[in-house]
Amino acid sequence: MRIFKFGGASVRDGQGVKNLVEIVKKYMDQPLVVVVSAMGKSTNQLENIARQAFAGESYEEGLREFIASHQSLSQELFGTVPDDVNNWLIQLERSLENRTASWGQFYDSVIPYGELLSTSIVYHQLQSQMECSWTDARKYVKTNSIFTEANVEWQLTEHFIEREIPELLKKGPVITQGFIGSDLTGKSTTLGREGSDYTGAIFAYCLKAESLTVWKDVPGLLNADPKRFPSAELFDELSFQEVTELTYYGAKVIHPKTIRPLAQRNIPLFVRSFLEPSGKGTRISEQEKTTTKHCFVFKENQLLVTLRVKDNSFMDEKKLVKIFQAMDHANIKINLMHSSALTFTFCMDYQKDKLDGLRDFLQRDFQLLYNEGLQLATIKNYQEGSFSFLPETTEVILEQKTRNNYQVLYRPIEKV
Repeated sequence: MRIFKFGGASVRDGQGVKNLVEIVKKYMDQPLVVVVSAMGKSTNQLENIARQAFAGESYEEGLREFIASHQSLSQELFGTVPDDVNNWLIQLERSLENRTASWGQFYDSVIPYGELLSTSIVYHQLQSQMECSWTDARKYVKTNSIFTEANVEWQLTEHFIEREIPELLKKGPVITQGFIGSDLTGKSTTLGREGSDYTGAIFAYCLKAESLTVWKDVPGLLNADPKRFPSAELFDELSFQEVTELTYYGAKVIHPKTIRPLAQRNIPLFVRSFLEPSGKGTRISEQEKTTTKHCFVFKENQLLVTLRVKDNSFMDEKKLVKIFQAMDHANIKINLMHSSALTFTFCMDYQKDKLDGLRDFLQRDFQLLYNEGLQLATIKNYQEGSFSFLPETTEVILEQKTRNNYQVLYRPIEKV
């Protein structure tokens, strides 16, 4: 049994959907679960629509464009709009009108329609050429109720997947959604942006799959973003540990939570190109071999937060515990940190709601200071000459260097 995951870029238009079907047709020698993301930039569109709706602003124009793009694609592929696609669009409109819940719950009631629509369209295209099944991932992927970044309830999830998916696979490939699940009350949840890779790993783990393959618009896993570094090099093989480190530093090739369930059952992960499906790609598995290539990761829209003790006492362990508890409560991930006698400084992705939550938790005991509009560069396995690839800066804010890794937080030169 194999698990395939296709991202939004692979199904952004009619030709992409047809290409996905052609790839699936080549791998019919084993049962196959196909996890599909929302099409193209659909999730970004839905996020904008949801924010406008929740704020009471006009969102109808964006919604019309979103609906039209999916209806147009359906017309291109099938000459009509399938009933289930129309039904999802109607349900989306109703969800946008129901704004009584919190932002997180409202977000998770709206965003899944990107995946529900894309998988319905893929299903109809695949069904025209072979027997297959469509199923709602929310029936199987059970989570807690931390909306927008839910955690998987593994025991329940494994139970539901093992109980139903093998039977569906007897009919042919199973098409389902990435990124989405539901809590124990049945409310829709999401696993964090770009979480479809993680969904693939969840199904691979629960079904004890032979492998998970993530199909992308790059030839495999590269040592840098090819849009920034055209000479980026391809890895033939990497270990789970190395990829975990890269995702920790912010590399976006694989969702950070993807590796752990695969490593627990030693299920190899392949990253391959849907543009060149005959290419070997990158194999990621449990191995001791380590790479010597330097790797570059850049993160934009970074915020540096400095917490200063109000009573001028030391920034001791008790205060650090309080800070880390607050960050856990606000669901904040630290990208870089530094501690001194009176202050604790850390870098995070700028997210206003999380920052507000942190401020509410800590402002009684600490003064909070901010630096916005920063970028973070990480070089893993730096070598002589690696630093020449760093961009010019107007100001270096914070830098750290260890035996193998280098990180620098900086204010970039503004483009004229």
